[in-house]
Amino acid sequence: MQTFNLPDHTKIELQNHIKKNIRKYYKGLKNGSLKYDFFVTTLLTKNPKPSWLQDYPRLEKNQKFKNHLIEYTTKEITRYIELEEENKYKHTYKTAVLCKDQEIEKVIPLYIKEKHELKKILSQNGYTLCIPIKFLSHTESNYLKNYILYGYPIPLEWSKILNYIKKV
Repeated sequence: MQTFNLPDHTKIELQNHIKKNIRKYYKGLKNGSLKYDFFVTTLLTKNPKPSWLQDYPRLEKNQKFKNHLIEYTTKEITRYIELEEENKYKHTYKTAVLCKDQEIEKVIPLYIKEKHELKKILSQNGYTLCIPIKFLSHTESNYLKNYILYGYPIPLEWSKILNYIKKV
């Protein structure tokens, strides 16, 4: 069972629980003294069990789910390491020349037409935004549209966007 088969509130609980533990054991995961598979196994067998695991006890033994969590943890640690290096670079060198040359992944904002389209889709399906629309990126908007219109599952790393909408 992979995470997109889980209900939305469970995905959010799972993501928050994993991120909290990643931050707690980041140093060991980063330097390799704590292996990813042991980390995930410990998360799934730790007592007291988190509420998302109490609701779905079969996940503790499911190997596909463990592999998915190991892959997710690997991606998150890699992303944290990249952010750490980028922040170290920005902190060390604060000259305008170095900042201009540095490649920064740009967040693509929504165009006015896309904002109106998203607002229309949300209102027609009984949803409202909990945050101002100007803070949504193009990718987040696409995930929300697909989730609302077609029922496509939102990937675990993007499940935070479910907090951006609420049912009216």
